[in-house]
Amino acid sequence: MATKERLNVNLDSELKKATAETLEELGLDFTTAINIYFKQIVAKQKIPFELSTKKYYSSETVMGKDWREDLDQVEDGWE
Repeated sequence: MATKERLNVNLDSELKKATAETLEELGLDFTTAINIYFKQIVAKQKIPFELSTKKYYSSETVMGKDWREDLDQVEDGWE
């Protein structure tokens, strides 16, 4: 049987609350979620998701929430 150790983590209380709610919906607790995460790090030999400094913007962020409403007024050369 593997020896178990305790891991203490400091995090924002709102993040902890939101994470607990999401994990509950998934039927998981913090210990199970962290074990899954760590096992994926070991299995893949990397963080199991992409980390990037690039910020991706949505169409709504760049052009505004109602950008589709004005599309019929755009002139194009395809007609």
